[in-house]
Amino acid sequence: MAPYAKRMNRVQDVTRDSKADFAFLTPSPNFQYLTGIHYEMRERLIALVITADGPPQIVAPSFEISNLSRLTWVKRFHPWDETDDPYSLVAKIAGQRKAGYSLLFDDSLPMGVYWSLERALGKVTKRTSLTRELDSMRIIKDRNEIAAMKEASRIIDGSVARAMSQAQAGMTELELSQLVINEDVQSRAVPTFTTVQFGENTALPHAESGDRTLHRGDMVLFDCGCSVGGYNTDITRMAVAGEPTSEQENVYSVVLQAEQAALNRISPGLTCSDADGIARRLIEENGYGQYFTHRLGHGVGLQVHEPPYLVKGNALQLKPGMTHSVEPGIYLEGRFGIRIEDLVSVTETGCDALTRSPRELFRMDV
Repeated sequence: MAPYAKRMNRVQDVTRDSKADFAFLTPSPNFQYLTGIHYEMRERLIALVITADGPPQIVAPSFEISNLSRLTWVKRFHPWDETDDPYSLVAKIAGQRKAGYSLLFDDSLPMGVYWSLERALGKVTKRTSLTRELDSMRIIKDRNEIAAMKEASRIIDGSVARAMSQAQAGMTELELSQLVINEDVQSRAVPTFTTVQFGENTALPHAESGDRTLHRGDMVLFDCGCSVGGYNTDITRMAVAGEPTSEQENVYSVVLQAEQAALNRISPGLTCSDADGIARRLIEENGYGQYFTHRLGHGVGLQVHEPPYLVKGNALQLKPGMTHSVEPGIYLEGRFGIRIEDLVSVTETGCDALTRSPRELFRMDV
């Protein structure tokens, strides 16, 4: 309860300082950060209402409260039945304001929800985003958050390694990705994303797994993640079916050197832009600059993609407690691509790799 109460106190401070009547959030990563509830927003309203003073309150369908109440430290629930208007219930909680309402919102709030709330309140005079403040809170992970990500990373390390060793010629990308998912579940983690690509598909950075079958000579890319306690990990490892060509070995070596160069330099005070530049320059010097088509990395936490973003032009300085990926890549479209990715946490003196499986190119015996 203590971390959640501390987070809620900060939001209440913002509510008070901004002179807002209340903050209003629906299920989202920020909702989860404040309540502990991971829930996919559907058509029925579930909302967190936070005032400057007083306990946080959750508005939810009556039949959902038994489940939601066991997932959160929040004690005060306002139930509504199927024939009720939940937005009128929120207006009742807010109390009458003849001059109109000043509200704080999370940027993920659905527009339809906002319009329904505005109609129920009658008049909204000021709308302020709470997201920047929540981002600044979430970007620095505490010891427990990092421990959860470290455990998720340990599990995904093993899941990918075991799936690699089970690959067989003729297997589809989807079939091999399912092996990773099965391993995650057996280790009691929640699979969050699993992409396996063969051959020419490895040059498509975010293509989904499909029915492409594995053949000898194919490069194989595993981009996978799972979560523990709501916190994610992210890893990319490469394999080859059989023996690699000299070109594949060379490209792999360049990407690995670029990742290692960045890992060696990541530390407090380094800007996100400079971190990206370290890996990018090495790839450019080896003649593959135009084939490194995305940023070096992104933050990982309750979301797989969240701040900080390690990209050219981002002057944000890395700080202890930030957790992010380091994932340079070279993509030769129509032929093959190579990406190596690890999740790290920034420490007082450098960074700690949370994903720790071997980064050498794995040879599949197919």
